[in-house]
Amino acid sequence: MNDDTTTSVTIRREAGPTMLLGSGSYFDYAHPEADGLTIEDYAYGLAFTGRFSGQCVNKRTGQRVFYSVAQHCEILSRLVPAELAYAALMHESGEVVCGDLTSPLKSMLPCYKIIEKSCAAAIERRFRVAAEDIAAIKPYDVRLWASEREQLLNWDGRPWGASDRTVPFDFLIEPKDPYIAAKDFLNRFSELAPSGFEMAAS
Repeated sequence: MNDDTTTSVTIRREAGPTMLLGSGSYFDYAHPEADGLTIEDYAYGLAFTGRFSGQCVNKRTGQRVFYSVAQHCEILSRLVPAELAYAALMHESGEVVCGDLTSPLKSMLPCYKIIEKSCAAAIERRFRVAAEDIAAIKPYDVRLWASEREQLLNWDGRPWGASDRTVPFDFLIEPKDPYIAAKDFLNRFSELAPSGFEMAAS
């Protein structure tokens, strides 16, 4: 079997390279309008995506733990000012369909970063997330990252860069089962989504 035949078998194509979603719809990476993406696709996609590429360790117990991107987003939505809570919940839209690559790896893959940003922008439009609100949550996101590094990474304290000066939040992170994380994310979405959007997104 030649390479062209293998590609046609292993990559599902509608109008372009597409991904089959849990809802049965397809997401097209070349034309990511995201019309078929449901909030359940979003929530479960992030709930089953491990933050820090799955390399989390509970520093209190020394045990490996699963900590999802969905839980990260749900937590952040409770740390920002109320007017930014929805954007905080939805700020990892690109990772729904592109996964969670580590920042050092992303820095080596400029094409990936372009694709992820394009997908994120389309999904944010789909769910009516304001781009300026996504930008405004960045300082809070960095503080949560510092909290996560302190509690959930096997970090020896060596500096990583300018972000080391960030003060972590003072609360305990308790990693959740992915099904619970997805349910909590969906509940939070119901609380925060723009008026009349809950039914349109489900």
